[in-house]
This record gives sequence, C-alpha cells and structure tokens, in this order.
Amino acid sequence: MAGAADRVVPCNERARFNNVTGEKVTFVANQRAYTVKCYKGHKKSAMYGRGWRKFYEDNKLGKGQMVVLFLDQPSPMASILWFQVGNDSEDEQPMEEGDPIEDSDSDNEDGGASSDDGEGIVRTRGLLLNEREDFQLQGLLPLSDDFIGFAFVHRLTRTDICLGMMKIPKKVVAAMLFEEQGVVGISVDGGRFKKISYRTADDDRIMFDSKKWKDFAASRGLKVNTAVLIDFKSSERDDVHVLVILNKLG
Repeated sequence: MAGAADRVVPCNERARFNNVTGEKVTFVANQRAYTVKCYKGHKKSAMYGRGWRKFYEDNKLGKGQMVVLFLDQPSPMASILWFQVGNDSEDEQPMEEGDPIEDSDSDNEDGGASSDDGEGIVRTRGLLLNEREDFQLQGLLPLSDDFIGFAFVHRLTRTDICLGMMKIPKKVVAAMLFEEQGVVGISVDGGRFKKISYRTADDDRIMFDSKKWKDFAASRGLKVNTAVLIDFKSSERDDVHVLVILNKLG
C-alpha cells in the first residue's frame, strides 16, 4: 500500500486500508516501531497522531519521497523510497538524508509557513515570539495524542482580523482531514465551540467564512498582533468535520 508524506490514504487503497486496520496500527520502519492512529472518514482515510508525527520527523519525509506500507502482513512494516520525477531541475532532485523538509507555501504574511519539526508544529514564516509568548507556548507542548496533524503558531494580521481572510497554510492542510469544503467547530482557550464554514482557496489553503470568522474573532477578543497556537482534533459530529482550538499566547 502506497501513501504520500501527508499520510492521507490514496483513494484506490481506502477499502483495503479500512479492512486491515483498526483504530490504531503498529508498523516497523528502519528498525523502529511506530503506533499510529487510523481515521476512516466518509471521503478520506488517514493515519495521524503522535506516532505518525514521530515517523514523519524521524525519517525527514518530504518532497521526492514515497512511503510504501505493508499493513496486511503478520508484522506490518513501512519502506521509504527516494526517487526523482520529471526532468533534472533543482526542484525535483531526490531528497537526501539530513536535508530540510521543503515547504511549498507562499512566502507572505498571511500564509507563508515554515516547519519546526523539533516541536511538531508549523510557524508562520518569520514569526518571532516575545519571552512571555514563548514561555506560554512551551507550556502547551508537547501536544497530546488527541490532536491530529500539525499545530500552527501564528500572529494574527490585519488581513485575518479586519478583512476576515483567515487561512490555514498548505503544510497544515496537507496533514489534516479537511474536505474540499465543510464546517469546523472553533473555540478559543477552551471556550464554547462555534460552527464556521470553510472552503479550499485557489492556493490550496483552507479559508474560513469571512463574516462568521470576523464575528467570532470580535466576540472572543482576538486582535491584530495576537499570537495564537492553533490545534486540531477529529470531530465525532456528522455536521462538523474538524475541531479547531485556538490558544492565545501572551
């Protein structure tokens, strides 16, 4: 069974994946064992959780790599393949061990992102936290197994708050269970959840409904320059695809 580095199961392998896995599966890769959680949704199946993040980070998964999973064997295992596709351009060279994970997000204030594999989170490109914000962030780490994909650390901008154009970076979306469009349940600092619709923008980032997000941000005291840690959880409700939890820093 083959899967890309974003760990969403290819559509032609979903039925097989769903049949051979339970809520969790343990496999061996490079002489290390990883136990990952399994998600089986209406349109997507995926592996996620701390075990998957550890597997992703240990093996420096990124562009030019394919993970082949043998889950229907008595002792499930994974093999990591390095290969080159297309021409010999620099962007398509196979990744060597030790190379940084590439980030394909645009480099701008409203969505450019860089990976921080030591913490299992993604930060807005160029983000700097003050001492108080960083102290509070460290108090929220490491993330528990209840969370899925990558967490996102971001400083809210005028575009986010004043224009209501709040987007989730592609790197975070790729490691998540978002459908093309749907509804999230979103809360701040453990408060009540509010349902907000979302859609996939032309740049493949997730964008919240502008009016509902602006109303939500105003009602929860979110302001320009507020630093936030954004976590994600699976939802057990049919009318909500993903839970989004914001924690204000500072």
